Amino acid sequence: MRVIHKAALVFMLRDIYSKMPITNAVILCNGKQNPYTRKKEGYYVFSNLYPMEYEISISAKGYTDLNFNVTLRENETQVLHYDMPYSVDNESLTHLKRFEILVSHKKERLKNKEIKLVLKNEAKFMKVIEPAEAGTDELKLNLDMTPSLIGQNYIYEHKKQENEFSIWGYDNEKKVYTLKNPLESEIQPGGKIYPFWNLKTDSLGRITMPAITQFMTENEVKFQVIIPEEELSAKVSLNLAEASGADKVFYLNARLRKKSEKSK
Repeated sequence: MRVIHKAALVFMLRDIYSKMPITNAVILCNGKQNPYTRKKEGYYVFSNLYPMEYEISISAKGYTDLNFNVTLRENETQVLHYDMPYSVDNESLTHLKRFEILVSHKKERLKNKEIKLVLKNEAKFMKVIEPAEAGTDELKLNLDMTPSLIGQNYIYEHKKQENEFSIWGYDNEKKVYTLKNPLESEIQPGGKIYPFWNLKTDSLGRITMPAITQFMTENEVKFQVIIPEEELSAKVSLNLAEASGADKVFYLNARLRKKSEKSK
């Protein structure tokens, strides 16, 4: 008789903005809440799973749901990291200055859509100071260890070329930042850095985020809202000095269009 060796799934869930662990999530595997061990660092450990494909659903109060499939092999332990985006009812937003963006295309709200939100205000305090070759997972910046930069996604723009990277840690000996994934192409000093977030619209087509002071240093805050696989995008902006935000909520409408539609 063939013995089936069981597998394990480990989830690490964090707040997409604060990077703090999320400890109140409900995780379903194929619609069932399998026994798991939850740790205060934000880890959820599912042991003794059969090797097969699982449909995963993750929900937590104040965050948009995550839904995806995972295939486990015999004796395999998969560790998956996810930064969960806010929903508009997130309690931590109550006392914060924040943005709420309604996302639409051809007058229809784009509901439950994966969204790439780019802050088009350059992070001028961040500079690449040494070349980085394609394939490396290290990047030398002008800043020593700065915890608030870790876990954040960035676009590096240099001579009309873009390169994406995510800072994952810091090597104190080498004085370099370590990246989540190796660079796809080389990076040269002299470019501009823009932070971005992978979000998801809610059932009403909205995304929300707090005002992040380290990146939003100008009166005019500029965003680009993108659905890459559908080649849809829109640019929206807001002058905070002129905006009315009595409740600390600034509302924006992102009407996405394709490049072909923009040229008409």
